[in-house]
Formats: sequence, structure tokens, C-alpha cells
Amino acid sequence: MNSKTWLFLPLVVIGATWGLTIPAIKIAVSVGYPVLGVLFWQVFLAAFVALILFLPKRRALRLTKKRLILFGWIMAFGTILPGIITYTAAFHLPAGVMAITIAMVPIFIMPIAILIGHETFQKTRALGVLMGAIAIILLIGPEASLPDQSKAGFVLLAILSPLCYALEDNFIAYFGLDGMTSVETLLGSAVLGSIVLGIFVASQGSFIPIWEDGLEQADYAILAIGFTTGFAYAGFIWLIGKGGPVFAGLVAYLVTFFGVIWSMILLKETYSSFIWAAFIIMCLGMFLVRPRVDTH
Repeated sequence: MNSKTWLFLPLVVIGATWGLTIPAIKIAVSVGYPVLGVLFWQVFLAAFVALILFLPKRRALRLTKKRLILFGWIMAFGTILPGIITYTAAFHLPAGVMAITIAMVPIFIMPIAILIGHETFQKTRALGVLMGAIAIILLIGPEASLPDQSKAGFVLLAILSPLCYALEDNFIAYFGLDGMTSVETLLGSAVLGSIVLGIFVASQGSFIPIWEDGLEQADYAILAIGFTTGFAYAGFIWLIGKGGPVFAGLVAYLVTFFGVIWSMILLKETYSSFIWAAFIIMCLGMFLVRPRVDTH
């Protein structure tokens, strides 16, 4: 028995937590809040969460050239670029469709991981990824709530977001964390992202003062996005190191499933019975893509 099968438990928890951000994003952008303004709060609150988790360690976060490169890559491909893409597309697409596109992450991860030599091709693992792809097809089948033809371009735009996450995932697995914990990595990248986004938000006048006129539904959604992102993202980085990039990428399937479920509960979106068949296939795919076993 694979000694790392216990990793499926944190995988599910991370997926369920991250999936909550899908309907929250839809709520936040539907009121017309600027994309960069919402994204700033997401990154700033994630940095706050990371700081709270980091402070009990009572040690300094040493900065090196390698760590700054890592922070910059995560900031760009794990936060800012996919964030802009997601928020822009979410304004035009149902939350369920946005959740579905996230499941493209492992499909992008596998070929990239093989190309850089971090993963080897295995039929069983490839079948697991294929099962995830089949689940996506079921989710976007004829009975699913897809956007009309005029929104097709935004679906294609949304798919670029998981490509960014796949590049980030493989970079972390290949580059390593330079001795840092997942919390330290999140803290460094989120603080850097907050500074960069803060400059753009201030220069464009797109800052969102969520405390003015009391907290509305969209403001609560922004808070939920930031805090859940902080905890889930720290867990995701940790999972890459423990189970490898392909296994960690499976969280995308769970984000898809829970994103759709949360959207049904919070946004009253409705879907066909195909979602349950898709969920079963997702589970099969999860168990086919085993966590990597270290040989040293």
C-alpha cells in the first residue's frame, strides 16, 4: 500500500475550501467592483493569513535571490495573471462554468511535468488524468448550464487560468522551496503581490474601501475569497512538496466539484444529474494518480 495515500484527506479539504472561492468571486464581480481592486484584497488577506500562521514560529524570513525569484514566479503565475483572467471571465460566465475550467489544471500539468523530467509517463497515472478529462466532458454536456455562443471567447479566456497554475505548479516542483515551509512561501509571494497590486490599484484609483457604508454581500464575498485563498494556497504548496505536482494538481478536480456544489447552494445555480456521474469519475481519477513515492 502506498504510504502516502493519507494525502487524499488534505487534498479533499483543500479542494472544498478553494471551491468556495468560485461563487464568492462571482458575487464580488457581479456588483461591478474593479478586477484589480478585488484581486488586491484577495492577495492582501492571503498575506495576512500567512503572517498569522508564520508568527508563532518566531523566526525571520531570510530573503535570497532564489527565494525572490520563487516569490515573483508564484506572484505572477499563481496569483496576478490567473486572478485577472478569472475575475474578468467570471463577470460573463456562470460560476459553475468557471469551476469546470479549473479542472484543466492536471491536464496541463502532466505534459509539462514530463517535458521537464519531473514526472515519468505511466499509463495508470495518464488514465487518471484522462478520467478527469472525461468528467469535464460530462460536466459541460448538453444538459449543463453553458453560456451562449457569444460567451465562447470568455470560456477560452478562462482556460488560460489553469495553464498559469500548471506552470506555477511545475516550477515549484522543479525549483523547490529553498528550505522554506509552505507558509513562508505563501507569505513571501503574497506580500510581494500585495505591494505590486497595491501600486497598480493606487495609480488607477481602483481600491475598494469595503468598510464604507457597512459590509454588503459582495464585501463579505471578498473577505471569504481572501481568507479561504490564504489557507488553501498554503496547503496546496505544501501538497506539491509531499505528493508531487501531478498529484497536487488533482485538487483542481475537487475545486471543480465543490465549486459547483457551493454555487448550487449559495447562488441557486442548477445542474443536471451528469454532475454526480462526473464526481464518481473524478474520484476514480484521483485514486489512479498515486502520490509520488520518494526513493531517497
